[in-house]
Amino acid sequence: MTAPTPNFDDVSVAAILAQRSREDRSELLDDLVAMLSEVVPGCKVERGLIRRRVTGIRLPVGTTVFALQRGAHDAYEASRQQLVRGVVIRTDPLEIDDFLTELGTALDAELKRTERGREAIRSWLNANNP
Repeated sequence: MTAPTPNFDDVSVAAILAQRSREDRSELLDDLVAMLSEVVPGCKVERGLIRRRVTGIRLPVGTTVFALQRGAHDAYEASRQQLVRGVVIRTDPLEIDDFLTELGTALDAELKRTERGREAIRSWLNANNP
């Protein structure tokens, strides 16, 4: 018996991110880019020069920018930056689980309020639950 596909109204982005971080950390950054690069205005994706592999992502949500960089051996460096008038005034490093929780909570409100965001969540849920 297969598990039913979850309804996006019943699942938060934070829960999805937490689940994905436990499943396969090496795919985490690619998943973030696939889901969020098209729906978060101002999202910046960094790629390596040779293999074009995703090496980092910056996601502005309100007055906060969430940044995630892939290091050696798929280790991650995560941070939360506070913006004032477009200038970063503070950068707080975060553990990956805390980063995903805070990012998910911030994105929950942002994505669920727009049709484009709701469609991105639906697509991501369907892709991760074949």
